[in-house]
Amino acid sequence: MKETIALLLEQVQLKIDEIEEVTNEDFNACDASGGNFDDAYELGYDHGYEYGKRAALKEMLSKMS
Repeated sequence: MKETIALLLEQVQLKIDEIEEVTNEDFNACDASGGNFDDAYELGYDHGYEYGKRAALKEMLSKMS
């Protein structure tokens, strides 16, 4: 079970890294979305969702130790 959670944690971190690669210090959500507010919102939502998954997986892993 620990191995499965560790693997899921790796996959989630890859998704977070992919999103953060796009969102550097000069990131402007409006520019990145081509002015489409829905796309900008979705990018922020996805980022938060992945962070939430990572936090939950880390908590589960810590409880197993």
